[in-house]
Amino acid sequence: METLKSSVIAMCALSAVSFMIEYLAGGTKLKDQMRFMIKLVTIIAVLLPFIKSGANMELPEITSGNAYYDENTIEIYNEELRRQTSYNVSEVLLEQIRSRNIDCSKIETYVNILEDGSITISKVTIIADDFKGAEKIVKNCLGEETEVVNGGQ
Repeated sequence: METLKSSVIAMCALSAVSFMIEYLAGGTKLKDQMRFMIKLVTIIAVLLPFIKSGANMELPEITSGNAYYDENTIEIYNEELRRQTSYNVSEVLLEQIRSRNIDCSKIETYVNILEDGSITISKVTIIADDFKGAEKIVKNCLGEETEVVNGGQ
């Protein structure tokens, strides 16, 4: 495991050095020569730990997950998917509302993930100077069945 760790550290260091050389060398002939040297050193840094340890390199054992881990993983994934989808939809709706010159100070989208993996948007809360106009835009984008709530009341 240490050999793999040292190889990764070497790769990170070489990447940083490569970036600095390209930044400092600009468009000179030195840049091409240094890039070639960095590639050679990178290949050596990657292969050297494997050559030293030969075939005795041990990889960590991967066990089949238990039910607790699998359920938590699915819950974490679904929660992150719900959060990210809510954020993305809110940003798109906010952009649509502002493009119609409506001042919108807050928009919050409530997203549900069903058992079959499908995503539904149940409610949108808006604080805007023209709530009716913003509501019309949201329903136009998401469908008439979407509940739109005035968060400013």
